[in-house]
Amino acid sequence: MSTDAIGILRRRFPGLVFWYGRHTGSWWALIPPPAGWRLVEALDPDELTRAVLQCASWPWPPT
Repeated sequence: MSTDAIGILRRRFPGLVFWYGRHTGSWWALIPPPAGWRLVEALDPDELTRAVLQCASWPWPPT
């Protein structure tokens, strides 16, 4: 887990909540699309960044 990656995500997307799940081994974000708050899981910080940038296309990941 990289606290640097979490810091970068928080600076890039202020107001959103990010964390790494030690038990799940996944990266997480709580983001507010127009339909309400959503919990997003990703394999790594890059995938999580893509999920946040494409949050209008639910579900994530796109099918």
